[in-house]
Formats: sequence, structure tokens, C-alpha cells
Amino acid sequence: MKMDNLQSRFNASSLEQKDLLVYLLKWTYFGITTGIIAGMGVVIFLKLLAWAIAVWTQEPGYYFFIPIALLLNSLLVCWLAPGVSGGSDKVIEAIHRRAGGYLPLSEVPVKMIATVITIASGGSAGKEGPGAQIGATLGSAWGRFLKANDEDCRKIVICGLCAGFAVVFGTPVAGAIFGVEVLFIGKILYDTLYPAFVAGLVGYYVACISGIPYLHRHISIEPNVYLIIQSILLGIVCGLIALFFIKTVCWCQQYFSGLRLSKPLKAFVGGITLTLIGYFVSPLYLGLGLELLESGVSGDSVAPGAFFWKTVATAITLGCGGTGGIITPIIVVGTSAGNLFGQLLGSMDISVYAVIGLAALLSGAVNTPVAAVIMVAELFGSDIIPYAAVSCLISYLVSGHRSVYPSQIILTGKCPSLLVDEGETIGCVGSSTRSEKKGFDRYNKYHIN
Repeated sequence: MKMDNLQSRFNASSLEQKDLLVYLLKWTYFGITTGIIAGMGVVIFLKLLAWAIAVWTQEPGYYFFIPIALLLNSLLVCWLAPGVSGGSDKVIEAIHRRAGGYLPLSEVPVKMIATVITIASGGSAGKEGPGAQIGATLGSAWGRFLKANDEDCRKIVICGLCAGFAVVFGTPVAGAIFGVEVLFIGKILYDTLYPAFVAGLVGYYVACISGIPYLHRHISIEPNVYLIIQSILLGIVCGLIALFFIKTVCWCQQYFSGLRLSKPLKAFVGGITLTLIGYFVSPLYLGLGLELLESGVSGDSVAPGAFFWKTVATAITLGCGGTGGIITPIIVVGTSAGNLFGQLLGSMDISVYAVIGLAALLSGAVNTPVAAVIMVAELFGSDIIPYAAVSCLISYLVSGHRSVYPSQIILTGKCPSLLVDEGETIGCVGSSTRSEKKGFDRYNKYHIN
């Protein structure tokens, strides 16, 4: 009898190990192939964007053509792919709501061209949103080609999202964490983490082989108790600036939605406003804003109003109908805010505060504190981790249940007083009417096991 029990346990253990081995091989294959496909697609987009920026911005006064460029961009989107807007939030919504996280492949070329027109002409937007959407859409097409079931297709879409993020920023680990953390507040999809990491790593190496440049700089920091206290204060500041950023973007979207004009004319009006910012304030706040980012993390002082003007320019660009992502502007705003914080403290090394601000604002505005900490660690070295972690978690709490991604679902409130929001999407929180179909219902229906 005892031998029978031992044999039964051995057979069960062997079967379990066999299932795990099959699972590992299956998702290693899916992760590698998705990383290659998504990586190649995003690399094409990044090279096209870099070429367009290099050519267009050489012209003096290039920002005077923003209104016409945004008008043409709006016409292109309206005619060919009205559903192309949304960036990463559209991917999040598809993963939550659509069977298999379906994203139409036909939107990829339109997304590429529309984003290139917007950013190269001077629209303040990012490349990570389109990159993530392109990666996720190619992942969706690959999953359907493999005839995978809905559950597996959704995981493959997440892998494509992770690969896209990793390729854009050169952060394979943060890319994987971002994709499994950004979908929900209060839950990380550990069951999708392995293939997401494989896809992110493979996509990153595809980008490296293709010659995509990245901003990697090591920052050395001696253990400092005062810096911990300063990181706490900076976390509070960045949490408040994250609220300002989110509110400004939402207000601009509502303002342009309320204008009784066609979408192309709304884009033209928004373009005129951006031209005025470029002419009367500074063209540094237009486009990707990487000059501000590089100056901030290099230790050079940026203008005190940089975080404000970059926020306004981004809100106008996305509100009037421009196509692009929102995370690049967020990290530029965070870098500028941290840089200013260091200036006010009279620090000799304001680059440290700029990097902490970058991570903290990303955490507060997107609700991804773990990914934000890992991202700056990959880009700037491990010395920054404890200070960025403190600042990120505080910013994450200060921003409350708000996000630049309204499709995020709240599974666990950030504090007891916010438990009433559990089961809602961010977009439903604070609205006059609650969604009839709770976020928990969508989660239970499309839960990734």
C-alpha cells in the first residue's frame, strides 16, 4: 500500500514536471518569435522617425508648419484608420475587452506614418506608445497566424507590448515588467512574466543589432541619508506634478472635443498653439524633447518652467488629435521637475535628482512603480535604486486612482479610503455614472490564467 502511494506521488510529480517543461518550451518559442517580429516592426518605425526628425528639424522655423502637418495627419487617420489613436491605452483596452486582445494589423502602417508626421513636424508626443501598439498589434497577428486560443493570444499580445517598450527605451527587464504591471492597479501578471521577459530581451537585441542608439549612463551615488529624505520630498512633488499632467491632458482632450469643428480643423487650431509655444517660448518643448532629457540627466540646469511647458505642449498635441505616445513626455517632464528640485536645493549633482524625478513621475502618472525603478536602474545603474524606489512609491500613492491610461483596471485600492474604486477602470473613477459592467466582470471574463 505504501509502495502504491509512493508510485502514485512519483507519477503525479513526473506528470507535473512534464507539463512544466512543455509550458516552458512553448512560451520560450512564443516569446522569442514575438520578440523578433515585434522588434523588427518597431525598429523600422524608429529608423523612419529618426530620419524624418533629422531631415525636418534642420529647417529653421520648422514649427511654423505644425498646423498643416497636424491637419494632414488628421485627414490621414480619419480616412484610413479612425481607430488608430490611443497608443498603449488602446492596447490595454483590447487586452481587457476584446477576445484574444485583437488588434487589426491594417492599422500598423497608418500608426507609423501618423506618428512620424506628428513628432517630426514638432508635435509633443512620444514614440513608446506607437512602439508598444505596433509590437502588440504584430503580436496579435502572430497569435492569430498560429491559431492560438484566446488566452494564449492575449499573452502573445502582452509579449508584443513588452517587446515594443523594451525596443523603444533599451530596457528589456523594465519592458517586461511594464507590460505585466500596467494592465491593473494592484496586480502583476506573474504567469505572463517569463514570455514577456523573453520577448523584451529578444526585441532589445534585435534593436541593438539594427543599430538603434540608447541613452545609457552610469550615475555613482554614495550612501546618503539626506538623499533619502530629499527623495521622499521629491516623490511628493512628482506625485502632485503627475496629477497636474493627467488633469491637463484630460482637460485639453475635453476642450478640443467640445469645439464645434471637424477633427482636421481641431488639429489645425492645436497646431497653431504649438507654433506659438515654439516661437515665443522655446522649440525645446516640441517634438520628443530629448534635448531636455539629455541635458537634465547630464547635470545641466534646465529652465524652471520646462516641466510646465512640456506638459502643456503634450496635452495640446494629444488633445487636438496628434498621434503619438505619452510616456516619453512624462519622463521628460519628470526629468525637468527633478532637475529643478536639485537646482533649488543647490546641489552640485542635479543629475541624481533628475533621474529620480524621471522615475517618480512615471510611477505616479502611469501607476507602474516597479517598472519605473527597474527602468532607471537599467539606464543609469543600480546605485539609484533605493532612492528611486522611495520616490516612486510615494508618487504612486500621491497620484491616487488617476492615470494617463483610463483603461487600467483597479483590482486593489492604494489605501483603505479608496477601496470603493475596486473593480472600476480608471476612466470610471470620479465620473458621475459608474460603468454598468464592472471592471471585475471584464477581468473575470478575460482573466489570464
